[in-house]
Amino acid sequence: MKVVVITEHVSEYTDPVFLRKGEQVTLGETDDEYPNWIFATSVSGTQGWVPLQYLEQSACKTSGNMLCDYDSLELNTKSGEILTVQFELHDWYRVTRTNAEVGWVPVMTVQSVPVDA
Repeated sequence: MKVVVITEHVSEYTDPVFLRKGEQVTLGETDDEYPNWIFATSVSGTQGWVPLQYLEQSACKTSGNMLCDYDSLELNTKSGEILTVQFELHDWYRVTRTNAEVGWVPVMTVQSVPVDA
């Protein structure tokens, strides 16, 4: 599915976290605005929001192991930009730009492009 940016998005996180399957992380608070995302810190100290279903949480819920590879790279977008959606996850799209750059954008900042456009 193709989408067009209707509201520019500028990431608040300039140092995204890149996590590998099996990697242990320390868990913080869950996101009030986007439920099902939790703030995680890697062993190397990088931090970012991680989808809860990508984690196997410890019994005490203060740490967890990654169930798959993941990155929190948010794309800065410009109004009118066309993106290709890979999938949706909790009000965020994983998208690809025309230059093959991949990252996350909030669903509310884009709208579907008609198929015949």
